[in-house]
Amino acid sequence: MKKTAILCVVLSILMLAGCKDQKTQEFPDSPMPGMDAQNQYIFLNAQGFYEAEDFFCGTGFGGGLLRYYDKESGISGVLCPDPACTHDTNECGAHAADGGTSVSVYNGKLYWVGEQLEGHKTILYRSDLSGANREEVLQLDWQKVILTYQPQRYVIHRGYLYILGTSSEVDGEEAQYSVSLLAVPLEGGQEPAVLNEQKVNTYYEVTYRFVGNSVYLEMVTKGGDTWNITISRYDIQEKTWEPLYEEKNISASIGKMWVTETGEIYLPGIQDNQAYIWRLEEGSRKRTASWETASAEHMPNLLDGIAAQFTIREEVRWLDVVSFTGEHLYSGALFPNPIPELKEDPGSASGDLEEGYSMVFIGGDREKLVVNLLDFLAGESSTILLDLTNNLKPTVLWSNES
Repeated sequence: MKKTAILCVVLSILMLAGCKDQKTQEFPDSPMPGMDAQNQYIFLNAQGFYEAEDFFCGTGFGGGLLRYYDKESGISGVLCPDPACTHDTNECGAHAADGGTSVSVYNGKLYWVGEQLEGHKTILYRSDLSGANREEVLQLDWQKVILTYQPQRYVIHRGYLYILGTSSEVDGEEAQYSVSLLAVPLEGGQEPAVLNEQKVNTYYEVTYRFVGNSVYLEMVTKGGDTWNITISRYDIQEKTWEPLYEEKNISASIGKMWVTETGEIYLPGIQDNQAYIWRLEEGSRKRTASWETASAEHMPNLLDGIAAQFTIREEVRWLDVVSFTGEHLYSGALFPNPIPELKEDPGSASGDLEEGYSMVFIGGDREKLVVNLLDFLAGESSTILLDLTNNLKPTVLWSNES
């Protein structure tokens, strides 16, 4: 009888331990490729993009069909496993639904978020990397989540779907903005939990970065002619927030932060036609690089060790690439090489919608930059890779015409 009682106690302890491990899944704080968000590709809300070891995958601007580019063969196309498919119905495996964005690969599966305008449904889908076996993972409540928080971006990181929302409302004559971060497990059928919500009544910019077991949040607000910044960090394992940095009345305009794998935080900025990179050290900004910029309106984009600044010089798209230590790696035309697949010269930036392309930055790293070129009048969208190691040699990854 005594042995039976002891055995029951032991089994109870093991069962509780098993439940705890399942509920609070442990991850190392080191990088986990295939499990972590790709910070270098979460600049743009309306573009889904992911880079795997062997291929690129994503959608055109604003969603549409899932597309791929195989790195070894150079073959690209619609990510549909059925060779007889015409890709023009909802049954196509590559159909990303209306506004399909936020493409991720997690634990060997492809994920994306699609909106079905009919019936007001926002759904997280999952499929094999080939596009086969598409299934619904979870559906976000239209009233509680979509209308309330107005998600602008979805990011998958270490077992959770993170929902980045920005909503607004008018109180009398004053507009108030709400910035929210929600999270929901990929498995388990739980409701999204609100991790952070802030309200402001002035112009703001918000940036998230996902590093190891931390989510970093940067909030920049404008007060008159100066800027205020706060940076905080959410511990995924402990489920706690920690303030990291705060500064008010900054005369320089501040851009989107970059966080390294070891937790170092860098900030871009512009002041008096000078572009800057600062590293946060001991509660203050330390300049690591600066250069003269042709435009005070084009903030540098920080990536893994470099800043990429897109400007316009004499109606030509221009690019400056500077390392975090101040080394100038490139300064010249953004498109020094022709792209035969495009009808017009992508390097022209006349500003006339009837001529040329509009360009949006998707992301990149020390070796490449990825941009999207839009011809609004023709309804055409092309995703272009520019090789930083080879004089910005262009590769058309996919377009909505291919």
